[in-house]
Amino acid sequence: MNKPFHLRLKQEYLPFFIYLTFLASFFGSTLAYPRLSYLFLYRIFLGFLFVLICIDIILNRVEVKRFLNFSSYFLVGWSAYSLLSFLWAQDIKSALRDQVFLTVNIVVILIFMYYSNYIRWNVLENIILFSYVVNILVGYWEVITDKHLWTSKIPLYNLHRTPSTFFANPNDFATYLVLYLPFILNFIVREKLLTLKKIVALTVTLLSVPLLILTTSRANYIGFVLALIVYFLLINNSERREYLKHAFVIFLFLIVLIGFKLDFGFLSKIGGMIATQLSSLSDFSTSSLTSNVRRELLIVYGLSFLYDYLFLGVGAGNSRVLMEKVRQYTVNVELHNWFLDVLVCYGLIVFALYVIWIFYVIYKLLHVKGSNNKLKLPAVSTIASLAAFGISSISSSKMIEMRIMWFLFALALFIITSPQEDKGEPEN
Repeated sequence: MNKPFHLRLKQEYLPFFIYLTFLASFFGSTLAYPRLSYLFLYRIFLGFLFVLICIDIILNRVEVKRFLNFSSYFLVGWSAYSLLSFLWAQDIKSALRDQVFLTVNIVVILIFMYYSNYIRWNVLENIILFSYVVNILVGYWEVITDKHLWTSKIPLYNLHRTPSTFFANPNDFATYLVLYLPFILNFIVREKLLTLKKIVALTVTLLSVPLLILTTSRANYIGFVLALIVYFLLINNSERREYLKHAFVIFLFLIVLIGFKLDFGFLSKIGGMIATQLSSLSDFSTSSLTSNVRRELLIVYGLSFLYDYLFLGVGAGNSRVLMEKVRQYTVNVELHNWFLDVLVCYGLIVFALYVIWIFYVIYKLLHVKGSNNKLKLPAVSTIASLAAFGISSISSSKMIEMRIMWFLFALALFIITSPQEDKGEPEN
């Protein structure tokens, strides 16, 4: 006997469009006709998803209890405060633009939380693996051919053989690699047998390292190491043995390449590149206005504007408008620091609540890790990603537009609210 439409909508159609939206998010505006670049596949699926949710609310009503938690209170309050900041924002157009990004991304997080009973983790992680593989393949295509997708801004930066894949610049691509690597590691440590998925995960993990190095994203170098360390510390002993076993095999493989010079000098060049990038972290030469000095000036001017606005925030999206006034000193107008951007745009209160919320999410994930839940290992991955996020978010200039960050928080809330016990998931 067929289920009535209102049940099939919630249990089948809505999850399907959530999966499609999640998949399309990793490929961004690349999946669009160039002349209509603003109408890409992610936005189309998201529009259909919103329509289905409206129909679901009409037919099945809203389960209010699923929204009554600290995360929903904070996220809705953040969006409301952002709208209130229009009262003192200098540029309403910029404020409206950031308001749309903020509100839509918050709604996506709430969708993952609200429909967590109907979303399957195995589908989500397969989407993550698939998109990671595609990004790795496209990354190597860019490095080998020195060509890029039409949405990439690499040609504008006059960079060569630098990967950016489906992202606008190499920093954003590096952030993606770091934040989603812990989810790829799950396929390695969870499966004891050498399955196809495990082989693919091992391969892309190994191949992601050279691509990450070629992005020259220093903050993501640190974030990468931090993610690996946190992941290793949180997994259980059997998973840790699997982790170390494969790390040792990869290490031996690299030693053989170097020893017999089968890498054709590639690894030594990479080593030199890493050394150069890390040494530049201490370069604060004012004569050449290095990247570090510009970042330092961005922080100083950003905080000075925050002070001028009595620590209430300069208004959604208005940090860029104010930084234009001092562009002759900073070169950049983006703050290049997500946490600083939140502080300057939305003020001290929202920033403090945002930091508290992140620690609250990590605390809840640790609770899932210690419970009898099938999502224990995904909880570890998410914690490792959030740990790296604190460093990696310094790299990208416009984090508010980066769907990969917001979907990381969406996955975190899904894991926290999804009641998937080891003895079996409840039928929906």
